[in-house]
Amino acid sequence: MSRLKIVLCPIDFSDLSRQELALAVEVGEAFGAHLVLHHNLAAVSPGLTRAWEWNEVHRADEASAAKAEARMRQLLAELPKGVSAEASLTSGPLATVLLELARQLPADLVVLGSHGWSTLDHASVTERIIERAPCPVLTLQEGSAPRFRLRAAADGTAVPVVVPTDLSEEGQRVVEYAVELAHKLPLLLHLLHIVPSGSSYMTLETAQRRVNDLIPTDLLAQTECHVKQGDSIEEILKLSQLMEPAFMIMGEHARSFFRRFFTKDTAREVLHRAQCPVWFVPPRGRAGSAAGER
Repeated sequence: MSRLKIVLCPIDFSDLSRQELALAVEVGEAFGAHLVLHHNLAAVSPGLTRAWEWNEVHRADEASAAKAEARMRQLLAELPKGVSAEASLTSGPLATVLLELARQLPADLVVLGSHGWSTLDHASVTERIIERAPCPVLTLQEGSAPRFRLRAAADGTAVPVVVPTDLSEEGQRVVEYAVELAHKLPLLLHLLHIVPSGSSYMTLETAQRRVNDLIPTDLLAQTECHVKQGDSIEEILKLSQLMEPAFMIMGEHARSFFRRFFTKDTAREVLHRAQCPVWFVPPRGRAGSAAGER
């Protein structure tokens, strides 16, 4: 990560998207990043309507697009001075369009809110973006009370950040990403590893040593290590409640939509239950996945 240069922020004009925009502005100010505010219009195929119906729908779409453009211009005008930004208006399947835009820019970060869980009848757009995005995704859950910040408090207090790691190769990559952020920002990292109850694959002492080894010597004063035993999701949420982090940084292990109904998915559970934003880091093999790796 050299630095975050382009931040993509979808806007649907809801209260949640206002929160998304506030997070994106915070990132933009901290990194000098350029914001791309994106609104997607609903697409209606002319092949599904008779000619006169399509004309009516098309005129309605034009009016909707004009209204959306006006609202986007207003949002741009309301941004703090010094924040570089532009607006993008598209039409089509939201997840597909957003992923393609992230690749084309290319975005270093997508800031995206979650309106709810996937069900058998509805795949959460946020979950689909996290699984397939070519770059990290900063998310917040609707109804949460985000404490997101990237700057030290007025009294000099550093920004607390929880970083769960399973000590796998991808888990270590997440820690590396958090370390790079901590080299640029006043973060206090809380590295967390959970040893499953009844597991014999690793002792708590061994796990503690391995987590300690992940910390660069120049960040010893900015890092605390936590090794717990129990259920991964519950222990992550417990530490989050205790430390009240500004956000969490964690990896995403992609799983198919239907497998989720039979297999516990830590990333998905934390996304929907955390009371703070979650900064998801994609697997290293995903094209263009690392911020600034270009």
